Amino acid sequence: MSFPLFLVLIPFALFFIIYFLFIIMDLFHLVHFAEVHFAAFFTTFLFFAGITYILFWSWTLLLPIDWQETVSLLQNTNFTSPNSF
Repeated sequence: MSFPLFLVLIPFALFFIIYFLFIIMDLFHLVHFAEVHFAAFFTTFLFFAGITYILFWSWTLLLPIDWQETVSLLQNTNFTSPNSF
């Protein structure tokens, strides 16, 4: 059984889409319900700085990987032989 390595990115993309929806909801509530003072600004700044930091390092670490490579699972495994492991 083999599959292309880029299929591993699908859960990562789904997580990012859900996280992006939460970011939009957070910004909506911040604009409509938050008081305007330094603590709200600083917290929002830290939030976006953390997102930027995570995205930068994710991009940096995932960039050199060849995503067209195939991954083989259970290629030489014989489940009928007692000495297969």
